[in-house]
Amino acid sequence: MLIQRVLTALVLLAALGLSLSVLAPEGFVVLTLVFLAAGIGEWLILVGQSRAFAALFAVTAALLAGWLNLADRAEPAWFWGILYTATALWALLALGLVTQGHFLPVARARGAFFIAGLLLPAVCALALLASYRDGLIFMVSILALVWVADIGAYFCGRAFGRHKLAPAISPGKTVEGAVGGLVCVWLVAVGASHWPLLADTFFARLLRAWPLWLGLIALAFLVALSIVGDLFESHLKREAGVKDSSRLLPGHGGVLDRIDAVLPVVPAALLLARLW
Repeated sequence: MLIQRVLTALVLLAALGLSLSVLAPEGFVVLTLVFLAAGIGEWLILVGQSRAFAALFAVTAALLAGWLNLADRAEPAWFWGILYTATALWALLALGLVTQGHFLPVARARGAFFIAGLLLPAVCALALLASYRDGLIFMVSILALVWVADIGAYFCGRAFGRHKLAPAISPGKTVEGAVGGLVCVWLVAVGASHWPLLADTFFARLLRAWPLWLGLIALAFLVALSIVGDLFESHLKREAGVKDSSRLLPGHGGVLDRIDAVLPVVPAALLLARLW
């Protein structure tokens, strides 16, 4: 299993490196759309669609997203509209989780889960490509926010975790882990804002443009969304009775398993970036 994980990670890193260097920028667009199609397909299968039906809609959605990205890179009003819509949907999911302690069962709103499976990954992909046009460092720093929060939560949860965050959905997550992940993101952000080499990162730009207290609140909102994205995918897998979203990435599960926390964060971060 470990060898599989390492080999898969190396292949993915090589593909990403080529897409951001020799094959840039078209290579990165293609790689993003491939991951988008895979993520949508996995989502639709988890909510009860057949593989053939899911593949058809996944490829169609990815091609449409690619066309929209090429057709108008000026980021018109509709683009910001779908970013607001996606962020609002994720915020509503977060609110429902806090107030109810669980997400809506798939069987009670299968059509809504189907539409969400097309919309939310596609909006994330378009937002990711837009952030890439703002600069590679800027885009990677948004993704790094998710990675730092996840790594910090893992180690803080193992060391200090006592209180379950959402035991009905993901028993391994703890309140202490979530707080630890947030603190790690805050530390990275403050450090980046004081290091000239990282002046173009999302962290530095946010804390440079906003008062410190407001920037930290915005980062807390993004970390909360990353947790919701992770928990929501866990909910879909639990409802479908599977451990991984697919076996597409040997040793890592599926594409959705790797991008679940990213889905709500990238659109919301891009919206925040446009407010300064």
